Amino acid sequence: MNLKHLVAGFVLAGTLGACSKGGSGEIDAFMKLDTEKAAAFAVGGTDCAAKAKSAGEWRTKHSADYKAMQAKLKEQWPKGPPKDVLEKYGDVMKANKSAVVDAMMSCSNDPTFSKMMDDTKAD
Repeated sequence: MNLKHLVAGFVLAGTLGACSKGGSGEIDAFMKLDTEKAAAFAVGGTDCAAKAKSAGEWRTKHSADYKAMQAKLKEQWPKGPPKDVLEKYGDVMKANKSAVVDAMMSCSNDPTFSKMMDDTKAD
């Protein structure tokens, strides 16, 4: 996987904290989708091909909805999530971010994973 994927992963993971905000139903829906994303990236342990398959399927099915929810939440709370949201979801946000970043780091040199990232890239 090349550097652009790794940097994109850090940027995306970093924005989770900044965009994990919105009305109760919106943040709940976003966190459900974000947790599913983290689970998809965590599949297979150190097996990058398994991660590529799982994460690729998730990205193909859900990236558009995820990005739309993310943008809406960023717009609603541009200064970050309120304290109650952080209290409710802070640990989950950290765990989800860690799962995605860990997968990207551990599979950064795997051609199958890199191809999946290119093939499922959402503009």
